Amino acid sequence: MKEIMACLENEILVFDGAMGTMLQKHNLPIMDIQSERFNQSHPEIVSLIHRSYVEAGSDILTTNTFQSNSNKLDSKELPSVIKQAVKLARSANPRFVAYDMGPIGKMMPPQGDLTFEEAYELFKEQAILAEEAGVDLVIIETMWDLREAKAAILAVKEHTELPVFVTMTFQKNGRTLVGTDALTAALALQEYGADAIGVNCSFGPVELLPVVQTMINHGTVPIIVQANAGLPEIIDNKSVYRMTVEEYKQAVNQLLDLGVKVVGGCCGTTPEFIQAICQSIEGKGR
Repeated sequence: MKEIMACLENEILVFDGAMGTMLQKHNLPIMDIQSERFNQSHPEIVSLIHRSYVEAGSDILTTNTFQSNSNKLDSKELPSVIKQAVKLARSANPRFVAYDMGPIGKMMPPQGDLTFEEAYELFKEQAILAEEAGVDLVIIETMWDLREAKAAILAVKEHTELPVFVTMTFQKNGRTLVGTDALTAALALQEYGADAIGVNCSFGPVELLPVVQTMINHGTVPIIVQANAGLPEIIDNKSVYRMTVEEYKQAVNQLLDLGVKVVGGCCGTTPEFIQAICQSIEGKGR
């Protein structure tokens, strides 16, 4: 399970792109049904999406488990949901499978009433099930509150042997939703024990350059970037992203030049985006 960290000493690794965007392309109602439920109802589509990313060049597949926690799902069904998600990702034969762990779906004080202890237990439950299902690492993603990120990191670190990658999501002002800046995030996440840190979602990769530069300047672990394909427009109840594959590829080139070690895509990105990223890496002789 530590193999991925050894690879990062000499390689740039590529994650997959968006799952929700691809489910939407297959006409599944992601606005109405929690996407994890498609693992059981439409496993052939989820498997097809995973395979398409591997064929595009992804080294790491993320499981379709972003909201697989007992706040969003019945705890009795959680083991089968996570086991099935890992099975579908593993069936595509990637180099690595990452358990995708997103926010709980409730805010911590003063915005909400989710306590640190409650968050820790919810993350712990997922982490143990994910390791039992056979993942290679955990990617804690789309975090905006360092307290929740800390609960997730500690839960994984204290109850599994899995490497932990963590990405925060930032606004245009360079801060998260609760006001954390990139420098604070980088220093704190490393202090909590994250094995790799970075940014995901947010907006396009060009706008993220200042955040990424700050993290690289103060990071002692590999830096990850999984940006959106720009900001979406809602058309006919669907999210439409206007950034082209070529524009994304050019932006990723800049990220690689800064020293980013792990790249991929978030909302709006597809296998075509991942293939372009791989071409950028090959073109730089890395």
